[in-house]
Amino acid sequence: MLSFPDTIIARASAPGNAVRGIIRISGPLAVEAVKTIVEKPDTIILQQHAVCLNTRIALPEECSTLPPFPAKLLVWPTGRSYTGVETVEIHTIGSPVLLDAIMSALLAIPPEMSRRIRLAEPGEFTLWAFLSGRLDLAQAEAVLGVIDASDNAALKTALRQLAGNVSAPLSTVRLGLFDMLAQLEAELDFAEEDLPTLSMQVLKNTLHEALKQIEQLRDKITARGLDGGKPKIVITGSPNVGKSTLFNKLVQREAALVSPIAGTTRDYLEAEIDWQGFPVVLIDTAGITERTAGKTIDELDETAQAKAWELLEQANVVVYCHENPSTRAGMPEHVSPRFQKLMLSARSIVFFQTKTLNESLDDLLQDVGEHLRRSPDYGMLHSTALRCREALCSASESLLQALELSDEALIALELRNAVNQLGLIDGTVHTEDILESIFSRFCIGK
Repeated sequence: MLSFPDTIIARASAPGNAVRGIIRISGPLAVEAVKTIVEKPDTIILQQHAVCLNTRIALPEECSTLPPFPAKLLVWPTGRSYTGVETVEIHTIGSPVLLDAIMSALLAIPPEMSRRIRLAEPGEFTLWAFLSGRLDLAQAEAVLGVIDASDNAALKTALRQLAGNVSAPLSTVRLGLFDMLAQLEAELDFAEEDLPTLSMQVLKNTLHEALKQIEQLRDKITARGLDGGKPKIVITGSPNVGKSTLFNKLVQREAALVSPIAGTTRDYLEAEIDWQGFPVVLIDTAGITERTAGKTIDELDETAQAKAWELLEQANVVVYCHENPSTRAGMPEHVSPRFQKLMLSARSIVFFQTKTLNESLDDLLQDVGEHLRRSPDYGMLHSTALRCREALCSASESLLQALELSDEALIALELRNAVNQLGLIDGTVHTEDILESIFSRFCIGK
């Protein structure tokens, strides 16, 4: 257990007037400090479990002239609290005047030997939770994700990450590689001893399986997109099949120019909408065409086609518009070879007959909504995904190198780098720069 000599305090509730305000105190002097500002200090006793006490705050006369007022204390012993060290929360009337007076009284307590009470830095409570082993680094980032969540989808992602769904699978891979590294280094360090040895085939098989798992996760993160944005639904199909009409219907305004002339849409349009509870970005693209012999394509059309395909390859769901139904559940009779290749990828594709737009719109909403509900949610925040991808790429490269080698000492070097890279994700391995970049984004009190 790390030692935290200071006791930190901060307001943990939102600024402004409220029914309830919260002040959080954590550190070796937390309980003793609170005893100096309550009417009956002897009632506050640290126990082996968390306790909730009703009390009255009576601030020292030298700090405040306010009369006593009611408060509730939540007291956690070391090892049971969010930070991992002794913690008290004061819940009282959410008056900024009262809360400021409590903070001033606590900060006025003289230092005790080498221990002092001070204001918490941004994110310091969660930093202590990480350093105490209460949270790993991905979970600490998830705390910020919960605070900053702007919709249900973002909140669900943050909560899943907080529950450990990012760290758990990576931890399994990392521990397996770590055990193999320990055995390999023991063989190298004690070559003269009669120790059981790993066969090269077993070693390579284990590395190959770990590489497969790492690359699968890396590819999922890449496919999900790292722009931190909402799922993208791209409308596509041949020119003049009603894509823009569908776009206007979905965004409920005349956003796109509609004309019987083919090729009206050259650029792309996008709008943020709610799709059955999922906040998404809806994109209308230029109609996709196939280049035929002898047909000239102007530069603008060439650019429009390139952009349309770029957007298709980034889409979470593709809505392919067509006019002629077929016997294959609404699939058009002909799609281009390039689109057939796209169909074989991990993209979710919904075929929609635009001639029956009004009658079929509810079915489209339901079909795409179902794809969104079934689509893999890797439960990973944008900031974590960026760190993850970089670390996973480096770990993957090391394992690829190790698979090409035959010298056990060189394999051990690559294996150790892979283990360390995976450790950067959950914070098993960390640097001051990594901690600063994460916790500096928190507000004070969290």
